[in-house]
Amino acid sequence: MNDRPAPAVAVLPSGTAAEPSFGIGAAAQRIGVAVATLRSWERRYGIGAHGQTPGGHRRYTATDLTRLEHMCALTSAGVPPAEAAALALAAPSDAPGPRPPRRAGGGAALPLGRSAADTHPAAQGLAKAAMRLDADAVGGLLDEAFAASGVVAAWHDLVVPVLFGMGRKWANTAVAPGAGAHGTKYVEVEHLLAGCVAAALHRAADAAATARGKPDRSPGSSAVGAGVRGVLLACAPGELHTLPLEALAAALAERGVPVRMFGASLPRAALLEAVRRTGPGAVVVWAHTAATADADTVAAVRSLPRARMTTVIPAGPGWNAARGRGGIPAPSSLRDAVRMLTDEICGI
Repeated sequence: MNDRPAPAVAVLPSGTAAEPSFGIGAAAQRIGVAVATLRSWERRYGIGAHGQTPGGHRRYTATDLTRLEHMCALTSAGVPPAEAAALALAAPSDAPGPRPPRRAGGGAALPLGRSAADTHPAAQGLAKAAMRLDADAVGGLLDEAFAASGVVAAWHDLVVPVLFGMGRKWANTAVAPGAGAHGTKYVEVEHLLAGCVAAALHRAADAAATARGKPDRSPGSSAVGAGVRGVLLACAPGELHTLPLEALAAALAERGVPVRMFGASLPRAALLEAVRRTGPGAVVVWAHTAATADADTVAAVRSLPRARMTTVIPAGPGWNAARGRGGIPAPSSLRDAVRMLTDEICGI
């Protein structure tokens, strides 16, 4: 039972620049937790928004954000949430929270590769949540971004910059003392982030299907109108990077395009058999590196008798040297791939 008295609510002057305040969504993005987490913390532990506009809307003040950052740092260090909230509330409002341990390679900040004006408002929060291995917060922020902006925009504006920053962070540790020949720092963060992105993309696809009232998205189902053949997605033989294909599958699901996803390193014989059996309207073969961009595999798919009405698209940076072969322009981004598959191939 929580007998802590509720803190006083300060009424914030309208439009003042001296006392900035934030709505719950902006506050969650700044500190790297989900909106649901902020609501839960306020309900359970009494740590939350103590500002209020003249119109009665609750707002998070700079002091509130400092306390929440303090709580996040404590929970990341293993302090139970109830104890972390009590410590954060008891600390002086201007006291800095505990700093996360610094590691070789440059501390906890991520180089996002964009100016502040071009960065998604949730980017730094997502990076912070990933750095403290808070899978729930990462997943919540991703769910909110996909729901608010759609998969394509959130992938381009949020996911890619943060993944890029994590890759840069990892690369910077490869030359750090004790990092080894290939670097070992932050690998766990990168893996957690990638796993959370994949899971959030699956949830976005499921939410899109539920919103349409058609949970069966397989080709041949009623997910889209009759006559629209599905899209087959597969990584080239030896290719293990599946995340961009997961993003494409979720983006297509938002648009009601039926998808079969075959994942990592599909052998050529298995890919050919899948095309024979399903007769897709399009086949996307993903290659992240030149080493897995097997032109013979693409040629083999195009030569199948049943593939005469199938568009085969080599996608990914591994195909840079072969873009546009066969008269089919290869997509340069997720947005381009979605446009090609929906507008030009599926006619949606």
